[in-house]
Amino acid sequence: MARKEVTVALSADAGDEVFAGYNRYDVMMNQGDKIRRTPAFLRKPVSGMMGLLNPERLPYFNNKRNFSGRYAKLKTLLKDPSDFNVMWSLSTQFTEKEWNNLFMSKPETLDTRYTNTDLKPGSYSSLSYIMAMDYQTYLPDDILQKVDRASMSVSLESREPYLDHRLIEWVAQLPDHFKYNKGIKKYLLKEITHKHIPKSMMERPKMGFAIPIDKWMRNELKDKLLYYLDENKVKDQGIFNPLAVKRLLDNFMERKGESGVKIWYLLMFQMWYEKWME
Repeated sequence: MARKEVTVALSADAGDEVFAGYNRYDVMMNQGDKIRRTPAFLRKPVSGMMGLLNPERLPYFNNKRNFSGRYAKLKTLLKDPSDFNVMWSLSTQFTEKEWNNLFMSKPETLDTRYTNTDLKPGSYSSLSYIMAMDYQTYLPDDILQKVDRASMSVSLESREPYLDHRLIEWVAQLPDHFKYNKGIKKYLLKEITHKHIPKSMMERPKMGFAIPIDKWMRNELKDKLLYYLDENKVKDQGIFNPLAVKRLLDNFMERKGESGVKIWYLLMFQMWYEKWME
């Protein structure tokens, strides 16, 4: 629709990474901070006791959404609530145990932006850390990929004012409360915008552009899903543990837990592998 009228359009990407707009920043600032304030002599014994319990056998809680995954992440954070671990728990879909069970042999861990040492200890806050990680990973590898492909598919140039390095460098030097203030995300940006746009419009709940992958995989993509994750196909491939994949697939089809994104990752890998590696 935009391309019918113009050839160049402005986009607001990077606003979340620069001004602290994602919902997961609430977790970093609230739950992460609470765990860090708990003395280690209390955290570690609790984490040890959690390791003795099977979350799937805990009454009431085991029926909650993705309880097993949240339980495992909390157990890890109680051991070490560092900024890296909080960020990692918010970013990864598979727990370490699930990851190891999924492969036939232990996978090699590669260094990524998550493990870089550009940020020196003591020179940043928890909020600036998670924003820097999103800026280096989620923004270029997901958000900008999506916008660039969508816009260029119709020859529309998308310009990103929030990616101006002068703006980013200036905002990075501001105190955290200019970005995240008492639970208000993108605080400075909203205070400026309130002068021009009604507050009621700006204070609505954040809504992303998620796609209905669960619905697709149970309907339009079901045949592809059953083909690529077929137990015999997975076994012949020799990469994934067929029983682990079957368990994930069965749980997804029976609507147990939150395995949709995990299944989507497996489906995408299988389709890529068949096209380029077999």
